[in-house]
Amino acid sequence: MDILKLLLPIIAANVVVLVVMIIVIRKMLLSDTLKAVAKIRAVEGEVRKKEEAIRKEIAEHEKEFAQKKTEAEAQMQAERERGEKEVANIRDQVVGEAKKEAEKIIEQAKGNEEKFRKQLAQDMEEKTVEYSGQVFDLVFSDKVTPAIDQAFLTELLDALDEIDAGSITVDSDAAEFHTAREMDPEQKARLESILKEKFSAEIKVEEQVDPELLAGVSFKLGSLEIDGSLRNRFSEAVAEVKKNARA
Repeated sequence: MDILKLLLPIIAANVVVLVVMIIVIRKMLLSDTLKAVAKIRAVEGEVRKKEEAIRKEIAEHEKEFAQKKTEAEAQMQAERERGEKEVANIRDQVVGEAKKEAEKIIEQAKGNEEKFRKQLAQDMEEKTVEYSGQVFDLVFSDKVTPAIDQAFLTELLDALDEIDAGSITVDSDAAEFHTAREMDPEQKARLESILKEKFSAEIKVEEQVDPELLAGVSFKLGSLEIDGSLRNRFSEAVAEVKKNARA
């Protein structure tokens, strides 16, 4: 019992010390825990702030991206419309130029057609005159054609004799004479006399024989040209017949 009494204060003191130690340790542990919790909460707050900042930044980027996307789409649409307009303008220009070229080709074709028609008509007239000469050679004998030639020459000389000299001006004494056959001396002399009287031209008639004239004579005196040949008569007759046919 005495020992127990001696041990009780010691035990009690140890218990007290243990309790105090437990309390101190508990306080220390609680303080560390609270600090840790506070630190964790602080970290969580920083994380939340960073998350919010990141969300805002992402939202701003998304907004900026959407705006740039809209602007890009609008620009693409404008470029597309401008391209379509330019293509349409080029197409209209090409079509217009093609139409002009087609009209030009058509006009040229019409001009060539008219030119060809006139050339054909001229060729036909020349062929008609040529055939008329051939018919003349076939129809009239060598005995008849000189008489016809004389008649044409006489007719031309009579016509020259009746010309009013004051109505015609000859600016040169140079002369060219073409006849279907050689003129006889009397006709030459009469022609020279008429030229001298009517046009004051001292000219000696030196004719060039051209059987294609068929009959008669044609001459050029300066700017004055007179064709009294049968071939010219045929040509005038063909033109008159053509004119009457069109009328």
